[in-house]
This record gives sequence, structure tokens and C-alpha cells, in this order.
Amino acid sequence: MNRHVFLGLAALAGVAGAATYVPVANAADDPNAQVVEYYRRKANIPPNVQVQITDVKASPIKGAKTGQITAGGRKVPVTMSDDGRYVVFGEVEDISVDPFKAVMEKIVIKDRPIKGSKDAKVTIVEYSDFQCPFCTRGYTTMEQQVLKEYGDKVKFLYKHYPLPMHPWAQPASVATECALQQKPAAYWKLYDFYFQNQKEITPQNIKEKTLEQLKGTGVDEAKFTECYDNNKTLDVVKAQMSEGQSVGVTGTPGFIINGRLVSGAQPFESFKAVIDDELARADKK
Repeated sequence: MNRHVFLGLAALAGVAGAATYVPVANAADDPNAQVVEYYRRKANIPPNVQVQITDVKASPIKGAKTGQITAGGRKVPVTMSDDGRYVVFGEVEDISVDPFKAVMEKIVIKDRPIKGSKDAKVTIVEYSDFQCPFCTRGYTTMEQQVLKEYGDKVKFLYKHYPLPMHPWAQPASVATECALQQKPAAYWKLYDFYFQNQKEITPQNIKEKTLEQLKGTGVDEAKFTECYDNNKTLDVVKAQMSEGQSVGVTGTPGFIINGRLVSGAQPFESFKAVIDDELARADKK
């Protein structure tokens, strides 16, 4: 934990010995002004940039209040003692509430294709980009290690997060969703194909290669083409990106495991540590 955050929390909790803030003379009678002046110096805010505290209200912590410090369009959560003497720049979390449950409630799982067991105690949701090289590493770890190791102990869902610098990532996402409308198995076939053949796919050949993969899957080519050419599933793709952002995903690949974020193409051991912990917690309930 950041030392300043620790000291601020300690003071708010009444722990002796925490560092104090000495208010400037011209703000002595205004607790909010004390915090503003302190933050201006702490963050090196230029004199011509307005700094103010807004949305001030009572904090869940007794004897404190919360608000937002705004400076140059940026907003920073703040918790401060009523007299402005102690301050924490950051969110206050209520550890009696399960934040990971709240994260999972933001994720749409119903009617989505899964691997593993629908009744598994651990849910893994991956937000990824078919053209991203790091995502291919994440795919390999998930398919060759995580899913083989845990089988029906986990439930795995793939969600789209195509990045703008990857020109065929979004068309690939649209294609998988068009295929899903007809055959879930075709969805997973395209998922495997795009990651396994990433270097051979281009914006110019993706449609042709996709149609080749769909042969023999039972997908009606005319219906698929009409869906793909008209981007009829693009709203689904964009909704999944927004969903990913709402649960803390900022890049690809990003994994949510029972509400816990694992960012990047991590080694198998990183996934194992979280999954094993979640399985152990589930067994205690």
C-alpha cells in the first residue's frame, strides 16, 4: 500500500502516530481549501489550473467525508477528516461487501457459449483480440494448460475486445458472432482458427478464409455472408468491449476470474494461483 494512503487511513481510524498535514495560513478556516492547497502542491498543479472539491458527502468512515478533486478535467476521489487535517487520495472500499461479486454481476453470461461446466465454481471470462500477438499467447495458455488442467472445475467464456490498431480483429469478432447465431460449434472453430493462423490472415483474405473454415459446420453461407457484410453483430462486439472496460479491462488479453482481474498474457502459474484460491474458497462455503 502507498505510504501516504496508509498514513491517511491510520489517521482516519484513530491510530496514533500518523503523519499530519499542516494547513496553509490562508486556508486555515476552510477544511476543503486546506485539502485543495495540499493537493495542488502534491500533484504540482500549475497556478492557472483551477482545483476544487465537488460532490462532498458523508463518508462510510465515521468522522470523515468524501468528494472528488477536479483539476484540469481530471477527477480524483478523496476522503478527508471533517477538519481537513487528514486525507486519502483514492477510493475507500468496504471490505464487508464482496467487490468481486459486484464485478461478476456486470458480465453477461446467459446464452453465451462456454467451455467447461456450466455449474463450475470458477468462471473465467477472457476479453481478447484475435489479431493481438499477446492474445495468442493467452489463448495457448488457456487452451493447452488451464482448460486441460481444470476441465469441468471451470467455466470459460470468450469476449471480444478488438483494438483499433488491428484491422482484421473487429471483422473476425463480427464473424464469430454471426457464426454463433447459427452454430455454437462454428463459433469455437473460428476462435481456434483465428488464433492458430494469425500470421496468415489479412484484412483482404479474412472473409475468404472464414468461409473456408465454415464449410461442413452446418452454417448457411448465404445467411452468414449477409450478417457479416452488414456488420449485424457489431453491436454485440461493442457491448462486450464496454462490458470489459466496466470491469477494469484496459488492454488485451484481460481475464476476469470470479471477479478478479488478471491482466496480460500471464504464465500458467498466475492463473493457477487465482483458480486454486477460488476453488478453495468455494469449498469452504
